Amino acid sequence: MTTLSTRVTSSFNSSIEQYERTNFKDFLSGTNTSPQKFKQMLVNELERSVKLQEVFMKNAASFFASALYCAELTLSPSSLVGEFFFTVSGDTIKPILGYKGLVALLLRSDKVKKIWAEVVYNDDDFEYELGLEPKMVHIPNFNSAKTCANIKCIYACAKIEDEVVFKVMTLEEIKTIVEVLETPSEYYFNDKKDPEKWLLKKVVLKQMSKLMPKEDDRLLKAVSFDDNVEGGGYLVLDENDSVRVVQGTIIGRQKPSKKNSLYQTISKLTENPLPSNNNDLNLYSDTDVSSASDNDNTQEQ
Repeated sequence: MTTLSTRVTSSFNSSIEQYERTNFKDFLSGTNTSPQKFKQMLVNELERSVKLQEVFMKNAASFFASALYCAELTLSPSSLVGEFFFTVSGDTIKPILGYKGLVALLLRSDKVKKIWAEVVYNDDDFEYELGLEPKMVHIPNFNSAKTCANIKCIYACAKIEDEVVFKVMTLEEIKTIVEVLETPSEYYFNDKKDPEKWLLKKVVLKQMSKLMPKEDDRLLKAVSFDDNVEGGGYLVLDENDSVRVVQGTIIGRQKPSKKNSLYQTISKLTENPLPSNNNDLNLYSDTDVSSASDNDNTQEQ
């Protein structure tokens, strides 16, 4: 873990204060996480990655948009928890919904009692049947090589009231989904960085979730945004400080408004950019981007 530089700390504090008092307070009301604790977890995430700090100084807005989105979902921004991740894509910071985050959102429905997912390896005994009386039997072989190359399939299960539903996807089906993603996470099919195959499990769980009860609108938004972000979309904040997803390659300034929004705050920093040892790092491109509705261009993965 690295200590934040003065430049990163100054940029972070100048933009986050008003959101700690207002947006974070509203989003986190009724949870065990205070705005101050949430802010500290954001600082910890920046400290864990020099690369994240570098991109933050180039495009702080993408980090703050992701942070407010995380707060709106009332998930933990700590990568150690596994609910939500900040990932770097070029000169942009993008949010990735974690497997545990998707599980947490699904369990907010009173109808959903339990959720789990397992990896089936080639040496395991595994059978399942569909139809009017679906059933599944999985007997793991503990001597199987727990590598991505040895995966046969992955299944996700949910107990909804008194019924158990499940979704099974083969390794090839999962690969097909991951291969069409424009910005796939480096954790996909990475035995070293994701030994428990959490992201691959999330692919299957997300497919099953689209047919599960969605009593919390935040679940609909989370699945839609996650599809869009992995499909090449970006998060922006509009003039009302609402998080929106757009399809494109550049995050730019939103149209100015009378309200002192995050975009106006960061624009002031851009007009007087902090000095760099090499080149001045502007926080924004001058290209305008139009907002999209929450469910526009959702990919059916």
